[in-house]
Amino acid sequence: MTALALVIALGTGAYAGLGGTTAWRLESNDRSYASLRMHDLRVKLPAGAFVPQGSLLRAVEGIPDAPVVDVAVERLIAPTLVDASTGTDQLLLPGEVVGMPSGVSPVDALHVEHGQGLAAGDPALDIAVLEAKFASGHGLPPNGKLRLSTGTTLEYVGTGYTPEYFQVTGRSGMVLGETGYAVVFAPITVAQRVTGHVGQVNDLVVRVRPGTDQEAVRRQLTAALAPVGGTVSTRAEDPVHRALYEDAQNDQTTWNVFAFLILFGAAFATFNLISRMIESQRREIGVGMALGVPPRLLAVRPMLVGVQIAVVGVLTGIGVGWLIGRAMGDVMADLLPLPIWVTSFQVGRFAQAAALGLVLPVIAAVVPTVRAVRMHPVEAIRTGAYKSARPAGRLLTLLSRTRLPGRTYLSMALRNVLRTPRRTVFTALGIAAAMTSLVAVLGLLDTFTAAGDAHTDEVGHSSPGRLVVTLDTYYPLNSAPLRALREEPAVAASQPQLAVPATLLGQGADIESVVQVVDFTNKIWTPTLLGDRGPKTGIVLSEKAAQDLGLAPGNVVELRHPVRSADGFRLVTSRIPVRALHPDPWRTFAYLDVAGAGQFGLTGTANQVLVMPAGSVDELERAVFGQPGVSSVDSAAAFADVLDNALAQFTGILRVIEIATLLLALLIAFNTAGITADERTREHATMFAFGLPPRVVMGIAVGENAVIGLLGTLAGIAGGYAALRYITSGLGEVTPDLMVRPTLSTTTVVAVLLLGTSIVALAPLLGLRRQQRMDIPAALRVVE
Repeated sequence: MTALALVIALGTGAYAGLGGTTAWRLESNDRSYASLRMHDLRVKLPAGAFVPQGSLLRAVEGIPDAPVVDVAVERLIAPTLVDASTGTDQLLLPGEVVGMPSGVSPVDALHVEHGQGLAAGDPALDIAVLEAKFASGHGLPPNGKLRLSTGTTLEYVGTGYTPEYFQVTGRSGMVLGETGYAVVFAPITVAQRVTGHVGQVNDLVVRVRPGTDQEAVRRQLTAALAPVGGTVSTRAEDPVHRALYEDAQNDQTTWNVFAFLILFGAAFATFNLISRMIESQRREIGVGMALGVPPRLLAVRPMLVGVQIAVVGVLTGIGVGWLIGRAMGDVMADLLPLPIWVTSFQVGRFAQAAALGLVLPVIAAVVPTVRAVRMHPVEAIRTGAYKSARPAGRLLTLLSRTRLPGRTYLSMALRNVLRTPRRTVFTALGIAAAMTSLVAVLGLLDTFTAAGDAHTDEVGHSSPGRLVVTLDTYYPLNSAPLRALREEPAVAASQPQLAVPATLLGQGADIESVVQVVDFTNKIWTPTLLGDRGPKTGIVLSEKAAQDLGLAPGNVVELRHPVRSADGFRLVTSRIPVRALHPDPWRTFAYLDVAGAGQFGLTGTANQVLVMPAGSVDELERAVFGQPGVSSVDSAAAFADVLDNALAQFTGILRVIEIATLLLALLIAFNTAGITADERTREHATMFAFGLPPRVVMGIAVGENAVIGLLGTLAGIAGGYAALRYITSGLGEVTPDLMVRPTLSTTTVVAVLLLGTSIVALAPLLGLRRQQRMDIPAALRVVE
């Protein structure tokens, strides 16, 4: 009875714990952003563009709605290569320096996780704060020294982050990469000096007064900054802000599926098992009626059992829900360290599950009890084969005419399964409900792993050991920085290219993209072209981007992109034919042949170089580090490594669900074995009386459970795949930049099949001691 109550507790607790994440995630987001005073509007100049300090502030002061601007702060954000090596461990990674006000910034304040912040003081001191997730991911201390590619050494005095870096996107624009991208916060004067941009800025953040028409201010700022190509975005358009709020909403759809599956599995199993438990007591009810006890009195005990199971299960479910919610909160806090986390127990959500948990056991007890007390006493007392001797036993009749090899008792397991088809089907479905959740969890991991493998295959189909050297601006092909890279002894081969941020425009939604201008005839690496229709100046889109925009090779796409002119950069919208598609599942990446570089006004320039190392990668990174113009060096597989790391963290959330589903399967198997043993008590006693040893009787029970477990697991695999398809169909909102196809690997199917069958098959062994101590005469006695 306790084990049955635990089934209810697990179902109701999981429903409350998994179903309440959105409420506390949204509250945590709101309080965290408010505590650090995130900007309302942000001005960002094109990559490689800078203006004199004060220019952006004057532009703000010149707009008609300048009085509604509460505060505006200029910043400098410059890419760099960061050397955070400690001892013999080399740690050279791309990153950026964020120049911001010292002390407490009135906009986008710095939250200090460990150590000290950027206290107002001597601007001549080269101090900084290292992004906390990067430091934690690499096991760095809260203070130490960093060396930048400009040759400057900074002393970081603490670790922390600003609101824009609650998650680290890196230059790719994807919400990944805290361990592969080093963000360094420094006083703006220090940042200008160490990056070689003294007196320059390229970023502005603004807070406006409450109730202000932000769109009107945005339009005015966009017009004022058009000459320098500045783009103005709102808080809602910040990729991290958008991801946190959308994920909180969209992830709940996924967790709701798992919460419902676990609750449904627990409810279905509870109904079936309580019904079986009451039915197993039907003989005692029949004896009571034969002795003259009124049926209404005989019905009290089984009804009270149902009530007791319901009450104990629901009360225990409060603790289970709190534990699951706490586990989800701990995993989320580790995955996403916010300044403020609130993980309150969701009472309303639990009440929904508790109502089902209270009502269902009572109903499950009522049905078989009413059926039993309405029988004639002699019918209720019947047991074993007599109890099931109905026309429904046609399968058993057919089997009885079929000659099976071996001794008669060896076929009893299969005969037991077939002679009670209703019980077999309902028990198997209860197991299937639990296994459905497990299969969906593992299938989700397989799906993301397959997407990561597809990305790895695409970037590594040729020259997988190549590195991508990113420059701090656009340089002519014959410039000193590019010559230095070509002539570097540690470089075996090199190929210059362009990486230009752009936006693919469509009727449904715009897609932020990085257009890489590559010589499609180079021997180091080129994208795989699917359905190449030409022309050479056409763009190559990912299959996901083409699908989202409703395009195919031969169509035309609108691209909003910067164009360099004599005065700097300006944004234009161009219509470009779609040449082909590429198989990388990330829609962010797009490619143009060098013939199309003129569309950006960047013909004969490069801001990236593909290089092949002559020796080791570490030697090349060290040789390139500090060269003029170099801001970062990335492995071609770096993003795949970051994706693997993010998947490993996401796995922590799914592990909570996986443990819950495994516990549910174990509880169902244990209860099934116990109730089956009670139902078979007289049969087992009869076999013992005829001299069969306990191991043979236990073998029959194990065999019967193995068949039921196999049927339930097969049904669970089918149900899990259906649930996986449903979940992945909604992932377009959760991970819009990633193409995911529902994937269930052979390894997962085999593992689940073995696990599910084994759990159910071996459950009877838990009652071995009880069977060995059976009082055979008492078990065979009809009336005490």
